Amino acid sequence: MTELGSSGFADLDRVGDVFRRTRALLDALFAMGGLPDGASDVLANETLPHIEDVERGFRANLRTAESDLGELRALVLLGGLGLPEPRNEPEARAALIEAMQARAGAGGERRISAVPAQLSAAVEHARLVFALMPTTPSEAVRFPQGRRTYADISAPRSAAELAGRIEELERKLWRVATGGAVDRGDAGYRRVYGFFDVGERLTPRGFRLD
Repeated sequence: MTELGSSGFADLDRVGDVFRRTRALLDALFAMGGLPDGASDVLANETLPHIEDVERGFRANLRTAESDLGELRALVLLGGLGLPEPRNEPEARAALIEAMQARAGAGGERRISAVPAQLSAAVEHARLVFALMPTTPSEAVRFPQGRRTYADISAPRSAAELAGRIEELERKLWRVATGGAVDRGDAGYRRVYGFFDVGERLTPRGFRLD
């Protein structure tokens, strides 16, 4: 028998706890101008590893049909990967996809293996969060200042935009975790807060918040 408040699915409960704790830390950051004791450890050991799973899942699940060659090339360069000279366009596309998957740990000798379920679940949950953010009703928005809406935060429309949003989460969270100053008017931090605000509600415990 599961404990009260548990979904019975350990991974879903774990993600829900990560989102809940992270949003609470961001609330404290905005309220006090700094993080409470132990917050950096939570961000470094729980929150950022989850976002890294999102990134790895995104790269491992990337399909050739999702992006044109220019976009794929930009994604690979973002990852700091070099590419061999292709002989034709199909080979160029295949090389780009292989490089993306290799960085995610899904290429090389393991390319025929299925993407780990934890990575797939992480990126699909993130996709859903990003898609639902602009439609979140005002009464459900918990950002502590300004208008109660995320309507201006559009969902990523391409693989490159999704990669950029994931990278922004990592960059902003690392800055917070290392004690960097936070500008309350920074739209990027509002997007990060909104991600964890909406994402918390898309977990078993979150469905009971209302």
